[in-house]
Amino acid sequence: MWFYLIAALLHYVTSTEINYGMTKDEIKTLFHVDNLNNVPDYRLVHIQRRFKRDYSPFKNLRFEAFGKEHVLNLRKTRLASRDVPLFGVVANSSGHLTYERLDHDEDLGDTYQDVENGAALLLHKDEDGSTLYEGTIGHELVLRPLPKRIREKISNDVNSDGLKSHVIFKRKTDQNGPFSDYALMEPGDIPLSPIRRKRSIRSKREAPFVIYPEILVIVDYDGYRLHAGDNVQIKRYFISFWNGVDLRYKLLKGPKVRISIAGIIISRGRDATPYLERNRVGRDAIDSAAALTDMGKYLFRERRLPVYDIAVAITKLDMCRRQFPNESCNRGTAGFAYVGGACVVNKRLEKVNSVAIIEDTGGFSGIIVAAHEVGHLLGAVHDGSPPPTYLGGPGAESCRWEDGYIMSDLRHTEKGFRWSPCSISSFHHFLNGETATCLFNSPHEDESLPRVLPGKLLSLDAQCRRDRGTSACFKDERVCAQLFCFDSGSGYCVAYRPAAEGSSCGDGQTCNNGRCIQEHENIIPDYSQHTVSYLRRTQPLEFNLTSRRTL
Repeated sequence: MWFYLIAALLHYVTSTEINYGMTKDEIKTLFHVDNLNNVPDYRLVHIQRRFKRDYSPFKNLRFEAFGKEHVLNLRKTRLASRDVPLFGVVANSSGHLTYERLDHDEDLGDTYQDVENGAALLLHKDEDGSTLYEGTIGHELVLRPLPKRIREKISNDVNSDGLKSHVIFKRKTDQNGPFSDYALMEPGDIPLSPIRRKRSIRSKREAPFVIYPEILVIVDYDGYRLHAGDNVQIKRYFISFWNGVDLRYKLLKGPKVRISIAGIIISRGRDATPYLERNRVGRDAIDSAAALTDMGKYLFRERRLPVYDIAVAITKLDMCRRQFPNESCNRGTAGFAYVGGACVVNKRLEKVNSVAIIEDTGGFSGIIVAAHEVGHLLGAVHDGSPPPTYLGGPGAESCRWEDGYIMSDLRHTEKGFRWSPCSISSFHHFLNGETATCLFNSPHEDESLPRVLPGKLLSLDAQCRRDRGTSACFKDERVCAQLFCFDSGSGYCVAYRPAAEGSSCGDGQTCNNGRCIQEHENIIPDYSQHTVSYLRRTQPLEFNLTSRRTL
């Protein structure tokens, strides 16, 4: 009894010390709050891994938090290319916007999902090659790695196999009020023009088996500041964010919907999003309907952006809605979009209708709101509502608003993370219509989408440090068959496995299927057993032993 009481007390003290040992910037970065008083309820967790190869598309994790054991069976997903474009935008002295491509060498990691447990995580590498995890689990939990300084501070509590300390906390949920969060498109413009023509030719009402909405993510200045102006941190956060949105759409089957990120725009000044700034209400709110109209008009004229299907501006500002002009702006709206606006351009008004604005205050609070607003763009109305006349289709009158599915604002149960039968029917109707064809192509269909191979994450020396605590003996084509690492105890070079796929094996060459070839993406082989080989560093002779070792 006393043992468990002391253990619980030690856990509490450790959590408190770590909380108050953080700097304000560390607290803001980790929890997206401004001061200690707003830190959410959290627990420190150590992730137990049950996978043996970093490049496996399946990951099994286990940890305990809030009195419950969590077991995640993660599967790798394809949400964004590692080369997804990142742009910074600022207003110059004359008020014109300038876009700059932001390049960085740091690997962003890979997205994984556990659909059954509602987990959407981004896995990426620490500087020492250890795996870090961040994203959402279930309906309310957020998993994030502790700041680097704090991880190092408690490193003695971390097992020697590379486990890292993480924090899990309960995220804020959206608090939508009774005000409308969508607009109907202007009459008199049917048929409407799709944003762009696709190369694939299909009959008019035939959606493919999978559709790929390509999202252009626009982060406003407050979002830029919320993430401390760190480009890599911003990119990782919003890849994790949209991985969570994609998880909601994984529930759809006919057709399947797979979210893809077309690009991320980071606003480095308030004037970088003029459609938000000119529609400010007070110090911390925007008129959502007016801002959405101006955003669509701006994007109609802007030609410097990546190709996209849907543009979503994400803001930390409160959103409000006026029922009538010159009326007070009622807060309570957390997102705004056009019903059936995906792929649509209103040429008469010179406005893109495939736009949405959502509110996210950090901690992935806006994921369900984003799923809801993208749902509007894909033709879904609120449960209990008829369809717009310009869309037709089944509408949602046969589904009760009070049931609390995603397309309701009463999302207080597990249904709030699922689609109602009416929403599913509305998606099917819209996606088989003639205006949805911009969604039919695979993302970046003219580009290859290379996976981040493990050899890109760890150098040959880093692989040897993890295996033997030493360095690689060779760095040429030999490593693709066997990676020899110096063994300080014996004075020999020892190999238990080949170098990881994608490892450098010479100038401009990488390891692929055991061969050293010019850099090219291919299928990763599954090595399960390898002969142990020894080679003395000073002698170029090799010989094999009969013993085998499983990785």
